[in-house]
Amino acid sequence: MGKRFIGILDFILMRKKTINTGWIYFGVACVFSACQFNSESSDAGKQAVTTDTLAYEYQHYVLYSDHIVKTNETTDTSFYAVSYPSFKDSAVNRFVLTTLLGSDTATVEGSARTFVNEFDEFFLSDAFPRVWTSESHEKVYNITPTYLGLVTDVYTYTGGAHGNYATVFAHYDLANHTPLILDDIVTKPFQNELIAVAERYFRKQENLAVDQPLDDRYFFDQGRFHIPDNFALEQDSLLFLYNIYEIKPYVDGQTKLRVPYKEIDRLLTDLAKRIVAELTDK
Repeated sequence: MGKRFIGILDFILMRKKTINTGWIYFGVACVFSACQFNSESSDAGKQAVTTDTLAYEYQHYVLYSDHIVKTNETTDTSFYAVSYPSFKDSAVNRFVLTTLLGSDTATVEGSARTFVNEFDEFFLSDAFPRVWTSESHEKVYNITPTYLGLVTDVYTYTGGAHGNYATVFAHYDLANHTPLILDDIVTKPFQNELIAVAERYFRKQENLAVDQPLDDRYFFDQGRFHIPDNFALEQDSLLFLYNIYEIKPYVDGQTKLRVPYKEIDRLLTDLAKRIVAELTDK
């Protein structure tokens, strides 16, 4: 795994698909409701936040389609909504928006217009159109003098039985202005040992015997346990999060797996140990 930054869209799909292909695995841990009316609003209700490291405020943007979808039960319209932290540092802001939009060249307004335009074309060609929804809500998960951790919850519905959601974490080294990936926390040579420790905690959490096969209940390739690239640095544990469909059916939702630092301290890089120390001192 190299230093290439993986945006949310690439993280979930590993390749781009057009909205018309159906499900978009953007994802969300919680679905946010929105008032349905035809308008475009930007920066509605900024929430200023100050920490002992960096000051930021939350930006909000929503774009509604002009086309109304009427059914026997509801009258509604499609919309694209995002919220995200805004910093004074331009490099940090580029990271934030790249994480949010999955591209270092995309804009919030452009992404919103693309989504709504796709729906508008669909609306005009379909005899029984359904409301589309795209919500991406990014928040600061952790911040220290040298580290920024983000979490983005996204929900997308473009037709079908249900929408799709995911929660994706992203990490940034404020000292060196570089994105961080799992290799920066535990280097490749030590990741097999990390996987072994994580599997032990996973089996305990799932009430599985040490030798119980994993391919009868889970989607692990060839029944071999793996950890996702999607992780969060917490005060006492390394959190791994499997999104829907990664290892379980949709109905089982997301799976969180925490591995205490005390079990893997010897595997952590110096950078990781510095971040953990800063998180512990908060």
